[in-house]
Amino acid sequence: MKRFATSLLTALAATVAVSAQAPVESRAFYSTNANDAVGAAASITIDGSFSDWNDNLIVATCGANDMCNAFHGSHENSLIDIYAIYAAWDDSNLYVAWQMCNTGDTWARPGDGPLTDGGRIGDVPFIVAISVDPTSVGMTGMLKDGRFIWGDNAENGVKFNEHADHLFFMSGKPGLGAPAMFTAADATGVTDYGSHCHLFTNSGIKYAMAEGFAPSHLWRQRTFAEWSDATTLVSDPSIINNIYDSANYDNLLEGTPEGLQPHDTSFDSFYEMQIPFTALGINRQWLEANGIGLRVVGTRGESGIDCCPFDASMVDNVFEIYAKDNSTSHEKDDIDIITYAMASVGAIRTGSTTPLPDPDPEPDPTDGNYTIYFDNSSSNWANVYTWVWDKAENDRNYSGGSWPGTALSLDSVTGFYKYSFTCDNTNADLWCIFSNQGASKTEDLALVNYGIYNASGFTGQCVDGIDDIYASPADAQAVYYNLQGTAIEQPAPGNVYIKVVNGSATKVVIRQSTLNNR
Repeated sequence: MKRFATSLLTALAATVAVSAQAPVESRAFYSTNANDAVGAAASITIDGSFSDWNDNLIVATCGANDMCNAFHGSHENSLIDIYAIYAAWDDSNLYVAWQMCNTGDTWARPGDGPLTDGGRIGDVPFIVAISVDPTSVGMTGMLKDGRFIWGDNAENGVKFNEHADHLFFMSGKPGLGAPAMFTAADATGVTDYGSHCHLFTNSGIKYAMAEGFAPSHLWRQRTFAEWSDATTLVSDPSIINNIYDSANYDNLLEGTPEGLQPHDTSFDSFYEMQIPFTALGINRQWLEANGIGLRVVGTRGESGIDCCPFDASMVDNVFEIYAKDNSTSHEKDDIDIITYAMASVGAIRTGSTTPLPDPDPEPDPTDGNYTIYFDNSSSNWANVYTWVWDKAENDRNYSGGSWPGTALSLDSVTGFYKYSFTCDNTNADLWCIFSNQGASKTEDLALVNYGIYNASGFTGQCVDGIDDIYASPADAQAVYYNLQGTAIEQPAPGNVYIKVVNGSATKVVIRQSTLNNR
């Protein structure tokens, strides 16, 4: 039996990865995909609770108390202080979450600005920016008429120089307004409130908020500015650099620093969001093979105040004066140009501009012939069975007999257990389960034609012949390795390889070419 080690995938991915084109923020307690964390498959319910989330799903962090209010306008309410973002997915949806913190209670009195309305976020916009295909048109954050999305003018807002092709706008108070996903209207990256504005309610997108704090740590930077009056700064403006100094932070979950009051996490807010893959034009297999980019931006309605992963534009006008109130910061009404790298979700992205493969991984699914493979090397089941059914045709059984279905035979070419069948429904929604003769079994798995599975789920795919593996620009850039870790310049049909594209590794089997027979 041919065996495949997970560690080999990791090693090969690291070998071919290249540096991201955008700068990656990792100073002090800022992080972007620390230890290559990209989220994980998980069952998430959007119910206003963070019980489904844990530290293993964090893909980026910030420091607390790093926004403009700490340096100018500490009396304000509706604190926009993003601490961490999370990511998860299942077969149908991408899940995103972000932790907001309000540590104003460590110094303010009850009823002071930061603690009004229970410390909650007001009716101000959040922006979730996602990059699916870095070769697609990057959105600017602006409308065709020159205004910023959800803005009144072109003088203040958030502009994206770092690629994003889906922008989600929603209120800090779920249930208010008309939250929507925006896509590019033309090659300039602008959008509109017409056909490129997709309401959450029409796209199956949901979000909710929970009171409290989910992460196992809360690192708060302790510096603040002093002013003699609303327009005269006493402190040296260089103190803003203290947010990048880890020695200037305290973990509030480990105790209360001298001079402060204990932090009550009921003032913190946790947001969770569900985005169907159909809204992004991808599926779970595509996400896990290629990854997407993610950023969350918090605003006061005009401009960005904080974002995660962090971007230096959030603090570039901290000490200047807000046009409508000289006691607060110009950071609320400047133009923030985002340039730092997004967090990767699903797989580490490298910043490469190589076009990504088609999000639909099924080769020629309409010909009615299907084959699936099971890699038994990690589970060592005594008897491998599969159960296949079509959800689009009243769960019609394509695996024969009754549960647990058909016993699979070992394929001598690939070393995997193999099952082939014909489906006459051109609109089939096929699913499969693999089991140890009905005992141990997988979850319900979306069936990918020529997909390779193991006890944990989908792991890769057989590609359609040696003539097809270089059929797209993405495959032309792929590097193939044999199972011993040696790079192969010319893969041969009938063999198992590790295919690495942009640092993402998947297992493939190259079938005999059928191109000449089509």
